[in-house]
Amino acid sequence: MKIKKFGSATILIETSDTKILCDPWLTDGAYYGAWCNFPPINLDDCDFSDVDYVYVSHVHPDHFDPNTIALLDKSTPILIHKYHQKFLKFNIERLGFKAIELENGKPTQLLGNTKISIYAADDCDPSICGHMFGCVTSEIKGSMQLDSLCIIDDGKHILVNTNDCPFGIAQKTLARIKDDYPKIDFALIGYTSASLYPHSMLDYSDKQMKKGIETAKMKGLLTGLDTLKILKPEHYLPFAGTYILGGSNYLKNKYLPIPELQDAVEFFQLELGKADINISPVLLNFNEFFDLKTREQSAKYTPINIKDRDKYINEIASSFMYDYEVDEIPKKDELLNLFSDALERLAKKQKELNLFEDMNLLFDLQNDEFACINLKDTTLTTINDISIINNYHRFQLDARLLKRVLRGPRFANWNNIEIGALLNFARKPNEYRMDIHTLINALHI
Repeated sequence: MKIKKFGSATILIETSDTKILCDPWLTDGAYYGAWCNFPPINLDDCDFSDVDYVYVSHVHPDHFDPNTIALLDKSTPILIHKYHQKFLKFNIERLGFKAIELENGKPTQLLGNTKISIYAADDCDPSICGHMFGCVTSEIKGSMQLDSLCIIDDGKHILVNTNDCPFGIAQKTLARIKDDYPKIDFALIGYTSASLYPHSMLDYSDKQMKKGIETAKMKGLLTGLDTLKILKPEHYLPFAGTYILGGSNYLKNKYLPIPELQDAVEFFQLELGKADINISPVLLNFNEFFDLKTREQSAKYTPINIKDRDKYINEIASSFMYDYEVDEIPKKDELLNLFSDALERLAKKQKELNLFEDMNLLFDLQNDEFACINLKDTTLTTINDISIINNYHRFQLDARLLKRVLRGPRFANWNNIEIGALLNFARKPNEYRMDIHTLINALHI
């Protein structure tokens, strides 16, 4: 079995009889134009003509990129988890591909001796994440999680691809996998935590930003470390975190909480050593591979040149456009009408979350005016002075993107906007509220 690195989470797994491309994202512009690759990827160097299968872990555009998928032959089957919700399946079929849904944790024979098993992050127990996100109802059967992980077994080696699975949700699943596969040869391990924090905070000082960077970095690293402690593979590759922010938000790269790959490995090795766990790290550059048969890689890893990356960001990536920048700028009344129409769905989600309190959701309009939704009674008003408000979450984003997201997920999605750092954010008091970030996803018509 060979493991070849292409993009952030884009890995080609090659057994003696099967080639599986995982989570294709190679073109710049994921998350409405925000996420870009560095080093930049030349698509001419990416030959996927003989790929037998594609595995897509979840619907986020840095794992399922329609522009990259379009490079593949439409006869290539795409393997996904059989989720309760079918939006990933429908999006794949909309591109003209066949989506094959696999039952949770059930090994599926591919070509030759190669098998794949796909697990939902929550192991198809909706109560694990459902109580957290307010989505458990009697109608739900199976997983409500976005993320999945997979096992590839070629009869000689076992590989685990953990993707973006949050450890808090996937812990039970990882333990089950270790029980089923005591000897794991290779694991692909996430080491970052993509969000808007701290690089999108509106009112943070430089000192607060630096503290936020360390907090966010540690969150991602601990997820990877906890995963490694359960799986205890022979080798691991940290992945799914190498991106930069392009477009007008390029200055946010200064505070982007992403460890360098070699620093992530240094942290893991130190902490694993303290626990007397011996695992060998692997670092790969673009188009390089590791061979599990020989336990050797095609070339020694060369770390990213930070000066070259900064130059690329400032001189090239900064000029990239966002998808919505071609739209007309909406008028204030048009936005307020959309807010008003979106309140019904928001109130329904509030009921699911039991979230009724004196908290205000603020949205920048024009000329220092704000749309204000009070969560105590789900009322919409406009205000000019937010200094007199003690409890609020403020969302500042381009009016064109705001219009798109209020119109619904077909046009834009709040979660993707946050991950893409396409908004600026402030909160009072300065406390993270998962329930509010969950609720905001229901604010659309």
